[in-house]
Amino acid sequence: MADPFPFTVPDISGSIADEITELEGAYVVPPAKGLGNQSVQRSGVLDASGALVENAVTWRGKNAVTTMPVMPEPDTVETLSGSWMFLGPLFGHFGHFLVESICRIWAVDHLRGKIDGVLYVPKFQNRPEHVANVYRPFLEALGVDLPMRNLEDPTRVERLYVPRQGFGMFQMIEGAPEFRDFINAHAGKNIEPEGPEKLYISRSELPGARGSVLAEKRLEAWLEAEGYTPYHPQKHSHAEQIAAYRAARQIIGVDCSPLHLLALVGDSAQRTAVIARRDGDLDQIFARQIKSFKGADAVAINPLRRNWIEENANRPSRTSWGELDFPALRQGLIDAGMIEGKEEWPDLTEAELAAEVERISDGAGCGFKPYEGP
Repeated sequence: MADPFPFTVPDISGSIADEITELEGAYVVPPAKGLGNQSVQRSGVLDASGALVENAVTWRGKNAVTTMPVMPEPDTVETLSGSWMFLGPLFGHFGHFLVESICRIWAVDHLRGKIDGVLYVPKFQNRPEHVANVYRPFLEALGVDLPMRNLEDPTRVERLYVPRQGFGMFQMIEGAPEFRDFINAHAGKNIEPEGPEKLYISRSELPGARGSVLAEKRLEAWLEAEGYTPYHPQKHSHAEQIAAYRAARQIIGVDCSPLHLLALVGDSAQRTAVIARRDGDLDQIFARQIKSFKGADAVAINPLRRNWIEENANRPSRTSWGELDFPALRQGLIDAGMIEGKEEWPDLTEAELAAEVERISDGAGCGFKPYEGP
């Protein structure tokens, strides 16, 4: 029996301008309803014969996050006339949207005048039209000025274009040349810069279960003394966030999703410091993206002493908390030219550390333990 999933991670280190599959009567298949949010979903595009279309597979690192969908029963299939472009899964999570849901938009300029709009499938079947409404204006701000649909039912499309993924996590974070060109030509260009010149992108006012670094309010105060304004992206519209990131000249943040947006809409004259808040080298990944997209000065600083993870967890994640070596962080920011070092940044005392762990435990509704892994 033939391998139902014979594809490997695409190479986007060179041009992908010719990597657009054109199909007649293809099936766009969303994930089945009622399954909940699965890390890997059976969805994508099948050609008229029922074969999985390679360019429709979305990859995260070396792993496919969309795999072979089931051929839908004929009586469940909607029809869509005209010519459309497939964009992949539409994530509700902001960070995943900024990496995995926009990874094919590079082809819009190549197909402009040939297509009636762009198509998503839901990451999972949870209020798909609401998610689409949230991201339509944002997608337009990135340069996709075409109708967008998020298909919750299997749909046979008269003509469908499926571009290769041109961007993604890990080895794909620098993006293909065509993806970078599209972003640099369009992203945020219709929004005027507005905001302070020095920003600290903060997580201190997110819900307790979201994770950050211990004593972040203390870090904010030290950075305010250096002229930085704490910025809480969740309190601002997408357009306001873009305006702020276009205006800022110096940006500091722990590794977090808003830095993906900065890499899309910033410029080459900015300087950015990315502070590791968890194991996994994500600080380096964000810095790589900023450098690749904008040619800007971006430095990754890892002052982690250890990670604090939920009692039932076995490794650091987006919900864990970083315990930072504050003197080392201060020196790293001085060396990067991001602060003057006007005052000392002492480490937490044992009592202060215990109080912080108690605080995050109360906020998350569970206990935390130090991570004893590598």
